[in-house]
Amino acid sequence: GDFVLLTFPGELTCQTGLDIKKASPHDLTFVAGYTNGYIYYAPTAEQLCNVGGAQEDSDCIVAPEWHALYEAKAAEMLRGL
Repeated sequence: GDFVLLTFPGELTCQTGLDIKKASPHDLTFVAGYTNGYIYYAPTAEQLCNVGGAQEDSDCIVAPEWHALYEAKAAEMLRGL
């Protein structure tokens, strides 16, 4: 059957994948991290506030706004398919 695949070159959190799947107009949407490179952990803006709570929440190189930008672009691409 038909499915769509979105990729990201880092370790995405479950929340990011769930948000993208929920916004997708396609029933079978797959979100894959660790693709075409690796930029380390990619927590949500909310998770970035959890300094010291978990390594993956506070030990990263992405800016807090990356999450909103990525989800917006992913939704735009999914609507265009």
